Amino acid sequence: MSAQRFPRAEAACRMGEPHLWSKAKTRGLVAACREMALFHERNSPELRALYRRRGFRPGSIGAESDLARIPALGVSAMKSFLLLSRPAGKACLKLTSSGTRGQKTRIWFDEGSLARCQAMLASQWEQEGLVSGEPANYLMFVHDPREAKDLGIAFSDTNQQRFAPVAAAHYALRKGASGWEFQKSETLEALERFASEGKPVRVFGMPGFIHEFLDFMPGPVHLPAGSWMVTGGGWKAAEDKKVSRENFRERVSRLLGLPQERVRDAYGMAEHCAPYLECREHRFHVPAFCRVIPRDPITLKTLPPGRTGLLELLTPFNTMMPNLAVLSTDLGFLAPEPCPCGYNSPTFTLVGRGGIAKHKGCALHAGEIVRRSA
Repeated sequence: MSAQRFPRAEAACRMGEPHLWSKAKTRGLVAACREMALFHERNSPELRALYRRRGFRPGSIGAESDLARIPALGVSAMKSFLLLSRPAGKACLKLTSSGTRGQKTRIWFDEGSLARCQAMLASQWEQEGLVSGEPANYLMFVHDPREAKDLGIAFSDTNQQRFAPVAAAHYALRKGASGWEFQKSETLEALERFASEGKPVRVFGMPGFIHEFLDFMPGPVHLPAGSWMVTGGGWKAAEDKKVSRENFRERVSRLLGLPQERVRDAYGMAEHCAPYLECREHRFHVPAFCRVIPRDPITLKTLPPGRTGLLELLTPFNTMMPNLAVLSTDLGFLAPEPCPCGYNSPTFTLVGRGGIAKHKGCALHAGEIVRRSA
């Protein structure tokens, strides 16, 4: 399916400087959501039934205030069922989260959806200064994608390597005799080698693994100038090891020599795919091609800034699956005040996770590995 069939979604997902909102960008997002909702209504029996039960007509989307009326899929539905809006043969990439006991999410992309997802990532990374033509060494605290080809977090973190040429890459999680192993000694050797080479180092991965690795390090190893760290995936089952983001950044800065403004966190989920990257003030911004809508956990009514609720996430990138709007199990709130970084887009704060026991994802699987390797 060509991009020309979805011109509004193409335009919305390729907005430049997405952390700077404008009326024109908002109009573009509204038009893209209407385009995508109409498509999924025609092509997804499940979403069509949901729209009918809610009395929702996609053609009625005409203003930003209408976006909150779009019925959202719960993440449990995407964990339990494979929901498609196009024939299975149109999928060019099939990923899963690493949940257990039937809690895996399967996320499929067709070519256009994958390109739009990558464009959304690229525009945020470029705005934050993470796109560079200088070769970098990559220290990856994720599963080796050569051994976990369909695991979502392995793909998403390796996807970060598009934004600076790869000099060399080391993966901390490799398959061993007993399954996935956190190879801390080999990773320490790679860290020391990369630090001595002088090229910028880009560290990606789950904070639980990185925190465990910092405990393992015998002493500081400072990374060269121009290095970055971007974490993602959360702590989930490693909650017993979790430290505050402030404490985490301080440890990284002290042991790896990274300025704290170059230690960022990214929020996302397999069921939604769009990334949310911290700014230099360490706040999650809502990019212009997304909306984050806190809802009351009981009534599902929308909540004003400052009120904590379940986070609904919306973005019009995917034609393969009907996940235009997804109701997460994450709790958070929109900030009532503007961010001091200077961007005019809203920011949100994660407060906690609802239903953790029922939603085992990549980070939960990771936590089990951390405990086994300790």
